[in-house]
Amino acid sequence: MNAQKGFTLIELMIVVAIIGILAAIAIPAYQNYTKKSSTNACLAEAKAYANVALVAISDPNGAASTPSYTASACQSGPTTPPTTYSVISFNVKNGSDDGKVVKCDLANGAKCVASAN
Repeated sequence: MNAQKGFTLIELMIVVAIIGILAAIAIPAYQNYTKKSSTNACLAEAKAYANVALVAISDPNGAASTPSYTASACQSGPTTPPTTYSVISFNVKNGSDDGKVVKCDLANGAKCVASAN
């Protein structure tokens, strides 16, 4: 007799169940990863902007160029460069707006932190 080759229905159902369990674990982990990476990207861009702004403010001769905001990881930033020591803030841009804000304290050496709004 000819023996049939192939998988049984039970074997296929077990494989589908295993793939479903792995997807249920992987998708939320990936979503958390994308949120954290967008926050960190905005934090890095805000820090770079704050450093340039700090140099522009600190320059006694005014020779340093004033920074312009062109960051892509942040939804919005300062519309005009700061002229005094202050706090500038950026809103994080990501798929699901979780209210994260990056604030840079120019009076404290352009220290930037990400926090909930």
